[in-house]
Amino acid sequence: MVYHFNGWVLNCFIIIYFVLVSLLKFKYKKSYTFLLFFSIMYVYMCNVIKLTQFPIYVDDLQREAFGGQNVWREMNLIPFKYTFTKENVFNILMTVPFGFGLPFIIKSSFMKTLIVGAITGAILELGQLLSALYAGYTFRYVDINDVIYNLTGVLIGYLVFKIFKKIFNASVKKFNIKSNSIINHILNT
Repeated sequence: MVYHFNGWVLNCFIIIYFVLVSLLKFKYKKSYTFLLFFSIMYVYMCNVIKLTQFPIYVDDLQREAFGGQNVWREMNLIPFKYTFTKENVFNILMTVPFGFGLPFIIKSSFMKTLIVGAITGAILELGQLLSALYAGYTFRYVDINDVIYNLTGVLIGYLVFKIFKKIFNASVKKFNIKSNSIINHILNT
């Protein structure tokens, strides 16, 4: 059996999205501009989940071909044990948008971004571990370096956001740009 990020899985994420947007709008009285930025981040995170967690293969023949439960044997908990590879670059690049987009939906500081970035990287690796344990084997490797490189990407994204924010603020003042809800939201991040 193979679980893909479509069908009932995708439907679950769509339902979760509408529940969250409804809560944010009606209970927490968030603006439509906030909901726009939230929606962009939600779609981005769904794509990260699709990329890092799916497909999930659950197959007895494949489990036997992989030699049974190899999850623990293949796990790496030693930082920088292996050389830096192209996959490490992808782990960094994958989370740069997270670090850039986070300040648009929460008040963030460097320390808050550091903590949220570390937790996000750990959750992604934990998801891979849980799906491997569920399937009984893995073709993805749970690796502490992935958490480190994901965190690096988040911090790079946050620094890019800080540069963007300075340029944006200066541009609004210099060119006397009329204010609207999106500009106000960016100015108040």
